[in-house]
Amino acid sequence: MEKLLNETKILNTLKNTIEQNNTINSKFYQKFEVKRGLRNKDGSGVLAGLTHVSSVLGFHKIEGELEPIDGILKFRGIPINELINTFPKNTNDHFERCCFLLLVGKLATEDELNAFKTYMYQHRNLPQEIIKNVIVGLPSKNIMNKLQTCISALYSVDSDPDSIDPYENFLKSIQILAKIPCIITYSYLYAFKNITEFVTPNSKMTQAEAFFYMLNQGKEASQVDANIFDKCLVLHTEHGGGNNSTFTTYCVTSSGSDIYSTLAAAIASLKGPLHGSANKKVMDMISNIKENVSNWTNKDEVTNYISKLIKKEVYDKSGKIYGLGHAVYTKSDPRAVIIKDQANQLASEKNREQELALYNIIANETPKIFQSIKDSEKVISPNVDFFSGFVYDCLNIPSEIYTPIFAMARTCGWCAHRIEEILSGKRIIRPGYKYIDPNK
Repeated sequence: MEKLLNETKILNTLKNTIEQNNTINSKFYQKFEVKRGLRNKDGSGVLAGLTHVSSVLGFHKIEGELEPIDGILKFRGIPINELINTFPKNTNDHFERCCFLLLVGKLATEDELNAFKTYMYQHRNLPQEIIKNVIVGLPSKNIMNKLQTCISALYSVDSDPDSIDPYENFLKSIQILAKIPCIITYSYLYAFKNITEFVTPNSKMTQAEAFFYMLNQGKEASQVDANIFDKCLVLHTEHGGGNNSTFTTYCVTSSGSDIYSTLAAAIASLKGPLHGSANKKVMDMISNIKENVSNWTNKDEVTNYISKLIKKEVYDKSGKIYGLGHAVYTKSDPRAVIIKDQANQLASEKNREQELALYNIIANETPKIFQSIKDSEKVISPNVDFFSGFVYDCLNIPSEIYTPIFAMARTCGWCAHRIEEILSGKRIIRPGYKYIDPNK
């Protein structure tokens, strides 16, 4: 033990050396015109691929300048708002309909939809080995870690896990999607509630209904709650090929790896705080604002505190207003427009109008305050994460599974892009990295 302590002391002296030898001077990025983060100088993404799956548009480029526009999100060429309005309003299977569209490339006929749903629901239950050895045997309070581990473990119960046949991957996609509600709810219940007896939904329940049934240990959700959550899943199902987790999907798929390893890598990306946990950050920030603003409906009091947030004087002193702004969207995020309607409906039903008023003041006033303090013309607006945490909280969903819910929905998009890469990519993704001699 004494020898180990001595060796640890020696290793501790290397901290500054490690940092020094692995930090590249930013001037070299400029000198060699490196597109850090695969971004162009104007902030737009470097064109790295083509896709039929979806399109994300937040600006027009006119004479080299970015012109802000209201955001447009299309799934297989269909605007997201039109798609949701196309689906029957009294059903809770919008997510399943959306998954069929993204995976197959067209809207399902009734017969196709019924076959898709039946196949999905028949593959919902988790193997007992996964429950016993992974969820219970290796518990973790980080449910994203649990989700990643469980999906990796599913490789071992697949008779042909390494197949890259597109149709086989289509079927595997449905099977994995079906199991994710079980993985999330069982992992949460065991880690946070010490529950070891898990319920299983019946084969008629949709993804949204089954999720609530398992999370609430056999209690069915109301029609309103299930319907709103179903729409939330649709909004998070897909968002273009350039976001970090979907690009990860492309990269790993291009190597010829299996679907389980690919999805585990995508989940690892989404787990990162710069990608998938924004709605949790919004909720934490809102809690801080509530604690420091006495009247949530007083615009002057709220905007004064927002100014302090942007000036890095309060909260985490990052200067960020979480849930405002987006890498692509400028004037509006079409998903935020839709989820705001769900927030309004829930606020009225759950008697939380005053709290929603606080959200609305922040959403309406922050863009103007931001421009004034930063002396900037940058256009920002609420993104989907700004209202989703409020909606989930109204639905009594614990914050520990907000990001796993994001993953549950986005898995469909990842799988759609994987199938596309198998058929169209044809080359392993390998960008260039230039060696820089640290001694020169």
